[in-house]
Parts: sequence; C-alpha cells; structure tokens
Amino acid sequence: MRRAHPSASNWDNRRVPSINSDKESTVTSMLRIADVMAKEKAQLWINHDKAQRDTLKMAPAFYE
Repeated sequence: MRRAHPSASNWDNRRVPSINSDKESTVTSMLRIADVMAKEKAQLWINHDKAQRDTLKMAPAFYE
C-alpha cells in the first residue's frame, strides 16, 4: 500500500503525492510556502512524519 500523507522527504524533494488531483497547483503552493518560510525563518513541521517528529522538542520542552 502506498502512503498518501506528506513527509519531510516529500517536502524536501518537492514530490507530489499521486492522489493529488492538480500537481501544478500543489507545486505552486509548495513554492509559496517555501517563500514564506524563508522570509519568516520558519520551519515546516509535518506532525505525522515520525522521523521528523522524533527530532523535535515536545512538551514540556520548548523553543525560544
């Protein structure tokens, strides 16, 4: 079974899930999000990506 949910690897490599109905719009959205992230020095946290989640601080830890 192929997983359809996003992952950090999909984001990093700009891979669009095969179930998306409009690949072009998805890629455009990803680029817009990347621009906002760069401007705001933000991080994208994909909570159901266990490999990424395991690297993040969880309560009661916090980020400054």
